[in-house]
Amino acid sequence: MDEQARRPAYLERGIIDMHAHFFPEKLFSSIWRWFGDRCWHISYQYPPAELARRLRDEGVTRFVTYNYAHKAGMAAALNEWTAAFARREEGALPFATVVPQDEGNVAMLENLFERHGFLGIKLQPLVSDFFLCDERMMDVYRLLLERGKILAVHAGTAPVANEFVGADHFEPVLERLPELKVVVAHMGAFEFDRFFGMVRDYPNVYLDTSVNFIDPRLIASLVSQGKFPPLEVPSVFDEGVLLEFADRLLFGSDFPNIPYTYEDCVQSILALDLGEEFNRKLFFENAESLLRGAA
Repeated sequence: MDEQARRPAYLERGIIDMHAHFFPEKLFSSIWRWFGDRCWHISYQYPPAELARRLRDEGVTRFVTYNYAHKAGMAAALNEWTAAFARREEGALPFATVVPQDEGNVAMLENLFERHGFLGIKLQPLVSDFFLCDERMMDVYRLLLERGKILAVHAGTAPVANEFVGADHFEPVLERLPELKVVVAHMGAFEFDRFFGMVRDYPNVYLDTSVNFIDPRLIASLVSQGKFPPLEVPSVFDEGVLLEFADRLLFGSDFPNIPYTYEDCVQSILALDLGEEFNRKLFFENAESLLRGAA
């Protein structure tokens, strides 16, 4: 596409998207209706296989398969679906999900890691209604640490908060397991300072860029069209801090649940103009290193 032609040549190596969602088609439809009822337009409403193809067409060579259970008793079936999806789709990086209300989480994850090559788990307490520091989750976290797997987590307070999200409920996990490999969604928005502090204090905490950095003029236009609620989308960060974290930032899009185009996600990072070394790390090198250790 013409927009991609403006990308630097080194991105032809292939982007790794560390924040993408894949659900069974029926569940996706329910999620999209929920977003639509809240003036949140979804630009890419297609079946999962078509979504994977579109990512590859966007120059993405690998992408995570984040999904989550919103109640007890559904995680096992979601994980089975993800395993089958990842076997079919080139570039898919399988991640599981669990909720503390279910029994047998450790045994289920051991099977997914050993037999299906899962790289970690994704947790979304805003939807699943549990505290990340719930004692019932500690055996799961210890398993991740022992196996070198990744905990991907929505721990910050954006786009809205409930009682289950926030740094205060997550940092105790790192205090007990400081070597745990963690990817914090949305760079921890809106609690940036707290999560930036965790990056400094803990050696294996990474931040994904999803939804941040988008041109505020584009967001304003979407809000005026009724395609996005009037929420803050952070776009201005201290350049020194971003360069400080150059080894811990991961590109993420939140695809397909975005109201703009995939290219907008890519161009928002390139517009920072922080140089080839920074961009190479963010778009693929940091993710390659993290995923290599979790394989």
